Amino acid sequence: MSFSELNKEEIKEKIHQVADYVEKRSMGRTKIIAVTKSFDKEAIVIAKEAGIQAVGENYAQELIEKHGTLGDLEIEWHMIGAVQRNKIRKLSGILSLWQSVDRIEVLEEIKKRDPAGKVLIQINPLGEIGKGGCSFQEAGSLIEHGLEIGLSVEGVMAVGVQGDLEKTSDIFTKVEALTDEFGLPERSIGMSDDIEVAIDHGSTMLRIGRALFGERTPKYK
Repeated sequence: MSFSELNKEEIKEKIHQVADYVEKRSMGRTKIIAVTKSFDKEAIVIAKEAGIQAVGENYAQELIEKHGTLGDLEIEWHMIGAVQRNKIRKLSGILSLWQSVDRIEVLEEIKKRDPAGKVLIQINPLGEIGKGGCSFQEAGSLIEHGLEIGLSVEGVMAVGVQGDLEKTSDIFTKVEALTDEFGLPERSIGMSDDIEVAIDHGSTMLRIGRALFGERTPKYK
């Protein structure tokens, strides 16, 4: 999906508005991760020009391709989609943060390929089939294992319940408790529809796409 020159200015203005709101409500604690899944690389350029430093991608191949074409643009790359073991080597050296780690095998492969890498443990709070993430119970074990093998386990990533802010609040409360239990600094919680709730539960990272760039059309399957 590409943008006209007019759209580019509108998007920059929207990014500034969202960023100002997040800055004020979180008192500077929460950063925005611009989610650019299925958008052309120019979305990343627009976000960067508007002051966004971090970009999240759902698909390894899309991230690798965009990095290849934007190699001279200083970007903090986050992997926020499912991590396949066979992609870890290619992503190593590119990523600033592996946000979607949910299995011991992935932890160990990251340790092998990117020993200085920083990771978040992804939680699937409702145990939804076909979605990435582990249970809250499994997350504790993964955090411990990651720390034991010497990885920088920075925190937890989780998704709320679309259309239900009450259930989302309950999930984010559990994320707060888990990160506090292990003394982890990062909580990657909150997307376009639950920004306020996430910030109020101590989000340090908001993964936002639609609120910045508008609706997207699928590009990668």
